[in-house]
Amino acid sequence: MKLALTAMLALALAVSASYPRLAVLGGDARLFMNDMVEMWAFPGTISDYQFAYGQSETPNNTDGWFGLVKHFGGTTLGVTINHDDMLEVLYHPGNWGLIVGIDYDKETIDSVTSNSSTGIDLAWGTEVGMFGDYSDLAIGLGYSKDEDTAGEVSVGPSDINFGATIRGHQDSFINLWPIITAGVDMYTMDDGDEDTANEKETSIMFEVGAGHNHMVAPKTCVIVGIYGGVESTSYSGEVGDEMDGQMAITIPRITGGVEQGIGKFFTFRAGASSETTYESQGDANTFSTDFETDFGIGLHWDNFELDAVISEGFLHAGPHMVGGVSNGFMQQLSATYTF
Repeated sequence: MKLALTAMLALALAVSASYPRLAVLGGDARLFMNDMVEMWAFPGTISDYQFAYGQSETPNNTDGWFGLVKHFGGTTLGVTINHDDMLEVLYHPGNWGLIVGIDYDKETIDSVTSNSSTGIDLAWGTEVGMFGDYSDLAIGLGYSKDEDTAGEVSVGPSDINFGATIRGHQDSFINLWPIITAGVDMYTMDDGDEDTANEKETSIMFEVGAGHNHMVAPKTCVIVGIYGGVESTSYSGEVGDEMDGQMAITIPRITGGVEQGIGKFFTFRAGASSETTYESQGDANTFSTDFETDFGIGLHWDNFELDAVISEGFLHAGPHMVGGVSNGFMQQLSATYTF
């Protein structure tokens, strides 16, 4: 499913993976190979990995989660707990992969009042012969609904989204080409009044890009992606009919980073992302550029790896090695054991 790295040192550097590694090296799983995080972008790669994984909570309120994926004969099965606030089941029978995520919460306040939240995600992927050596194809569907009920009246938003991504693999410097993603998101706010039209927001997006993921030296991995895209949003409903449609054009978005092995057990990572966006709505328009940098480390012994994102507060207001949420050394920490 993925391009194998030829050097043994390169393989040892990249095979254990984590979300802290993803966060530092640009945050785009579509650019990753030999890394378990690509499963959530392309479920057809599930069978490439066997691991037990645990991740801590982060100061920005990202919950910790646990996952286990294992081969059983020709079938790969897995489960995650609290990944994206969901219980997920992963399944790969041999030539395609499926991830099903479910989340449901309900609070009953009294006999006529309650609050509930429901979320369902489906992602399917396989390998296809389209671009270059081969391509990874993924199709996803998501549904969520929050509902506040008082007597016979229920109010709250719901969201349905659908999308697809394809990633071609090339035997060249730009080895991930093309990367194409398209999707539709339909958001509805139900106000509980049958006499008024529900507020609706519909977004359509399309993005195309290319990526480079190579070992440029025995212990040095470079990951870079560049994208351009457009997102169009329209509004309807009692208030939405009075709102102008919105358009956002990305020109371009660049993301990536460098990973450097140091000695036998240590890895240093540095990454950055830059996004230039033009937005227009009616007579108003804006042109802006956002830039972010991240740093991280990895410690690995045989099949076990600890990965961490270095806290920005530690660099600017630290150090507090123990305690101090705003300037602790490790903002995000994960542990991975690869079978």
